[in-house]
Amino acid sequence: MRIFFFLLFNISIDANILDREDVKLFIETQSATTELTKEEIENFLSKAEIVNRVIELRSNQPESTFSWNRYRNIFLKSSKLKAGINFLLENENLLNRVENEYGVSKFYIASIIGAETSFGKNFGTFNPLDTISTLAFEVGSNFWKKELINLLQLSKRYGMDPKNIKSSWAGAIGIGQFIPSSYNSYGVDYDGDSIVDLVNSREDGIASVANYLKVHGWDPNEEVVQELSINKKYSAFNDEKIQAIGTDFKLNNFRTKVSSSDLIESGLVEEANYSGEAIPLVVFQGQNTKIYIGFDNFRVITKYNQSSYYALVIHQLAVELKKKYEKDS
Repeated sequence: MRIFFFLLFNISIDANILDREDVKLFIETQSATTELTKEEIENFLSKAEIVNRVIELRSNQPESTFSWNRYRNIFLKSSKLKAGINFLLENENLLNRVENEYGVSKFYIASIIGAETSFGKNFGTFNPLDTISTLAFEVGSNFWKKELINLLQLSKRYGMDPKNIKSSWAGAIGIGQFIPSSYNSYGVDYDGDSIVDLVNSREDGIASVANYLKVHGWDPNEEVVQELSINKKYSAFNDEKIQAIGTDFKLNNFRTKVSSSDLIESGLVEEANYSGEAIPLVVFQGQNTKIYIGFDNFRVITKYNQSSYYALVIHQLAVELKKKYEKDS
């Protein structure tokens, strides 16, 4: 009985999603403007269910609700590092080949896969048909309606059943957790079987993460993040105090870019000698306040997930994996 109530709470039992007026309009529009027929779209959507839990998770993501220490500790714990080293060793030849061909560090590729799917161990507990249909029609988002049509096009192209694929709450698929538009745009058939398979092909999945970063501007000759010395008056600022720091620019916002002179003028640091502009990041890490600056490669990571916390933790995990890998080699 408890299981029954749990399912009712999480899945909205709609007599038939195809009877909804917004769904009817979607089908009519997409069948007229894409290669998908009305019958094909209806066949896919007839299996879709609205999942209430998706709406809840959408508003409660750790990148925006956790402190930096709590968020960082999810990814920098010893068990995660151990799993990362195992992943690097198990896929060593493949990662070296992809790194050489795409010019993207294998440690950042591994770090992203570690953050997204625990190094390929957890592809999610939802399915993309239900999650993206929920976001498209319950949220009423044009973005998610585009993702839904991308999912259906992807499913038709490769003969996939989107109801039977594991995904995140946002319908992200495979070892690198690509939403359907990214799957279609950046997915790579690296194993040469004429199918881009980010779920079952380790080769396709790893190469696609590298391709995503490369296409968005990854530069193998540039650094990602640099730590600076924070002004002593800020050295014991916790998360609450950091949020209250008054500067002419937003801290911890991946869209903010400042010059070294602007950063010095703000009083956050006394010295900074980087060229160009960078993203200023101030976090309470462990028991200390740290200041980092993120360069263009940092910005590239935020294309994967639009969060400064995410990009910083990907960098720090990559650095720790590199240290341990090289030490153990």
